[in-house]
Amino acid sequence: MSGSSKIAAFLTVAFLVSLAAGCFGGAVEGVRVAEVARGEVSKAVSAVGVLDAAQPVDVSPAVSGTIAALNVKEGDYVGAGDVLATLDKEELEQQAAQARASYLTSASIGDILEGQYANLSSLYAGAQYMGQVLQSMQSQIDAVVLAFMDTVSSLASSLPKEQRDYLESLLSQKRAEYLASAAARPAPPQVTFSGYPDSASAADAARMEAAGREYERAARAAKNPQIIAPVAGYVVFPPRQTLLASDTISQLLGGLGSLTSSMGSLSAILGGDLSSLTGGAAQGGELKVGSKVTAGQAAFQIVDLENMKVNAQVEETDIPFIQPGQSVKIFLDAYPDLTFTGKVFQVGVKAETGSGGTTVFPVVVQMDRT
Repeated sequence: MSGSSKIAAFLTVAFLVSLAAGCFGGAVEGVRVAEVARGEVSKAVSAVGVLDAAQPVDVSPAVSGTIAALNVKEGDYVGAGDVLATLDKEELEQQAAQARASYLTSASIGDILEGQYANLSSLYAGAQYMGQVLQSMQSQIDAVVLAFMDTVSSLASSLPKEQRDYLESLLSQKRAEYLASAAARPAPPQVTFSGYPDSASAADAARMEAAGREYERAARAAKNPQIIAPVAGYVVFPPRQTLLASDTISQLLGGLGSLTSSMGSLSAILGGDLSSLTGGAAQGGELKVGSKVTAGQAAFQIVDLENMKVNAQVEETDIPFIQPGQSVKIFLDAYPDLTFTGKVFQVGVKAETGSGGTTVFPVVVQMDRT
């Protein structure tokens, strides 16, 4: 079966077979009697599986950008610290300039808000002062009005009695009306100002901190536009949409049967050139010069092809015989004369529908390093 692997899990079951030493207490002529001994019997369970790296390492750019130089192709072996690609430096410098502008804008927003607060504070102080001035002027006006009435009343003593009585009655009435009006006069409004809220200060600080970090990140990327391999291993281009490397690894290795190309002995046979297994063509994400990469999303994956696992599908009738720790032999269609080994790492408990429409259970096999 092309592009797949047969995994045979050999299970040993010990049992005891008892044979009678003779019949009816003695040996029967013409019957050979053999000694009963304990032995082992093997049962082979086969399944198909898909190859995957046990612990792939995602390599993501710190900022989004355009690839200006691509130093590797899919399947290349790289060491830790090797340059995988270089982003467009001019584009990164533009991003850094924009990030700096955003940082300064964030800082200015806080300054503007604090300036508005200072202006409002001044208006509040002015309103308080005007209220005090108006209240003082009103008190002075009241004093002048009442003093005028007192002066008129004192001058009325020189008038004839009838006119004096009328004038004093009129002044008394007007005084009462004026005092009643002053008592009913609304008090000056109390102008209050809560001040600059603590939440606004915290928001200003958080906004500036976020903008500052973004600026620092963009500035670092502009100075160092390379994407560096953090670990040693083989390069895989993840699919650009799903960013899942399983299919890409299978394509890179030419299916499960090409796993052996990465192993020590076979790698020597192939001269360490994994591209021979893929026809030298880049698969998966088709990463190239001019491709766009996104911050935080894997642009590359580094896989250790000597630390691989097989995701097998075991038929439901065979799953009772599979247990973690059992030895596994892996037969590769592409290399029928080579056999690889491993151990059952995990046995799934939830049934799935296999490629043939049958019910299967997932089994993970950790391959031995060779």
